[in-house]
Amino acid sequence: MRMLGRQRAGVALGLPSSLIPCAVPALRCPAVAFCEYCPAEPGTVQEQISSPRPSMLSGRCVRQHAGLARSGAPGSTRRSNQRRRPFAGQQKATRPPDTWAAMARSRAPPAGPSIRALPGAARGRGRPVGWGWPTAGAGRRGAAGSMAAAAAAGGLRPASFPRLLRAVGPWPRGGRAAAAAGWSRPEPGGEAQYCAELLRKRDYEGFLCSLLLPAESRTSAFALRAFNVELAQIKDSITQKTTGLMRMQFWRKAVEDIYCNNPPHQPVAIALWRAVKRHNLSKMWFTKIIDEREKNLDDRAYRNIQELETYAENTQSALLYLTLEMLGVKDVHADHAASHIGKAQGIVTCLRATPYHCTRRKVFLPMDICMLHGVSQEDFIRCKQEKNVRDVIYDIASQAHIHLEHARSFSKKVPVKAYPAFYHTVALDDYLYNIRKVDFNIFHPSLQKRNTLLPLYLYIRTWKKTY
Repeated sequence: MRMLGRQRAGVALGLPSSLIPCAVPALRCPAVAFCEYCPAEPGTVQEQISSPRPSMLSGRCVRQHAGLARSGAPGSTRRSNQRRRPFAGQQKATRPPDTWAAMARSRAPPAGPSIRALPGAARGRGRPVGWGWPTAGAGRRGAAGSMAAAAAAGGLRPASFPRLLRAVGPWPRGGRAAAAAGWSRPEPGGEAQYCAELLRKRDYEGFLCSLLLPAESRTSAFALRAFNVELAQIKDSITQKTTGLMRMQFWRKAVEDIYCNNPPHQPVAIALWRAVKRHNLSKMWFTKIIDEREKNLDDRAYRNIQELETYAENTQSALLYLTLEMLGVKDVHADHAASHIGKAQGIVTCLRATPYHCTRRKVFLPMDICMLHGVSQEDFIRCKQEKNVRDVIYDIASQAHIHLEHARSFSKKVPVKAYPAFYHTVALDDYLYNIRKVDFNIFHPSLQKRNTLLPLYLYIRTWKKTY
């Protein structure tokens, strides 16, 4: 009788007959459960049944298992194995090959329990939000809210979770290498959300500045800055230089493939390929960024301030040159301003990262200025706050201020169309003002906090039409 009731419930919900044994038992389960063969988020079945449109139950699990029942091929559910992308250093559990063979022979899910109950503490943990990209540490509503906010702020069409399920369409089939890496190609447009979310977490100021760009260049700016984030975090995520060189080689090969219209199956690379096709970006600047990041993998301090400026010129300034190309600006004065602003940004970034590097017993500040004031690297590692230590920070911060003032000295010659590319100066001015307010104590806790008024300052700068 109980089994008959489950079948009647499945027929009432419009489920295919092949799905009734695995999907319907979840209806009676009092705990938060999900299907064994589909790593969907906890509570999906219960949430969709309680919605005013019960037909949405045939969204995720029904589409996957129905496709499996029709074809019996393991490729029809390969997306289910790839939905949760493992984090760095975490291995992804895959289904044994013999299970796939049994499923292919029977053309139905294998026998055994069809649901797994999760404890209450694990509910809503790492929930995919419809684009195929996980959000770690977010709750059931928080993950969807953060991604929807990033999409709405980025000029992307906001949509609720059920609407996103309908917009995703058929699940793509990844290759064997993609399955082993735990990555699957997102649907068209999903790379933009992934890049926007990556920027919001890793480069919040760049994310805000990218939102102020014209709509036709915004998604390309997300891809460009996400590419920079991917390269920048290589140095902090490796323990051996050989590993970093391998990752740099991957991105160098990815750039070559992008300009051959064959991008790798990686979300940032796909978004970058679309940006290159849309705006015809120069390959030279991408190569310079990768080469300079690769040379910077050595854990050694800059010998002088000129070496730090050269690094900033080949990374941050090159990023601004590409942004100007996206905006369609070809002007020598705009390039001159981008050069100085990029150098100032590189110097400020080095200052802001000093407390973090000191916790790892590393100091990258220019050695010539440290020797001029008689300061050793051990003084920074011990977080000393003597006058000579603050004098070193003052000299380096003054150099960044000089570059900003020089970039503004010929702002009247720079086309107004190029101003959105230079709005990052708002964040640089804010940091230089705050470090001067604490008497150049680089270890002051207030310098490590995010300024909640930064969006307002950016809006005022755009209203004044200046950088």
